[in-house]
Amino acid sequence: SVGEEDEVSIKEAALAVKDGMGYTGEVTFDTSKSDGQHKKTASNAKLMELNPDFKFTPFREAVQRTCEWFIANYETARK
Repeated sequence: SVGEEDEVSIKEAALAVKDGMGYTGEVTFDTSKSDGQHKKTASNAKLMELNPDFKFTPFREAVQRTCEWFIANYETARK
């Protein structure tokens, strides 16, 4: 999850996973298809109410750490 003020596009998310997995090939986006849902903002108000000191991990850092975990645990995570 990201803070409400830190919106992330599908392109940004895809490129973060690409980088996190160390993929060096080209990523293409099919612009002939519709963009889909333009925006879906979720509220973090309840979380912040229950845990006002909560700090979100920056998006790219979180994706990088998740990819590193997945790579390190691939054999057991995929079973």
